[in-house]
Amino acid sequence: MRLYLARHGQPALENMPKGANYELPDGDYVLSVLGREQAHCLGVRLKEMHFSGKVFSSPYARTMETASIAAAVCGLEVIPEPRMQEMRFSPEPPCPGMTLAELKKNYPNTASDSELSYPWMLPQGPEDVSDVRKRIFPYVEELLAAPPAEEILLVGHGASVGAVKTFMIEKAGYTGYPGYNWNASLCTFDISGDGSVKIIELNAIDFMPLEKVTSNKRLYGDPECV
Repeated sequence: MRLYLARHGQPALENMPKGANYELPDGDYVLSVLGREQAHCLGVRLKEMHFSGKVFSSPYARTMETASIAAAVCGLEVIPEPRMQEMRFSPEPPCPGMTLAELKKNYPNTASDSELSYPWMLPQGPEDVSDVRKRIFPYVEELLAAPPAEEILLVGHGASVGAVKTFMIEKAGYTGYPGYNWNASLCTFDISGDGSVKIIELNAIDFMPLEKVTSNKRLYGDPECV
């Protein structure tokens, strides 16, 4: 089995209030023009790798749009997966979140047989990194125990992608630097029949021009990110 893991593309964050946390935007932001370009680049890379598996995405707008664009390049559908949603960093939900009907309307390649209970937002918060791992790790274990396809792409946020990556690199016995989760960056892991994990690549961004690589508001080369 091969597992691909990608963060969403650059959100359109122009209307965020001054001093807000751009890494955890409080709302359901769509992609910017740059974010859509990043998502397309991700799709081209996946197509070059002959990806033809299942695509699962957090139901937030920025993740579903990223997954939809990338999957469309490969001629694939997207399945909303609420367990990949953003870290809950406030007591109240940051936004209502789209219903399955709204997701299908906005992203036509949402799989017709998708299921999504509403509301899908976490019922309570806030979370910290350990809380995100507690909800993500069982999901990854479920995928590895009974994979729905030989190849899977998960599209999430900085926190949920980071949790999946942590699970996988721990399984691989990797103790080096895990790298930074840039927008639309791609991690790839091979999982053998005995459950052992091999890292193929971490946080790949070589399929995008470096001037288009971002971490929400931060640009590639920011010393806080490298």
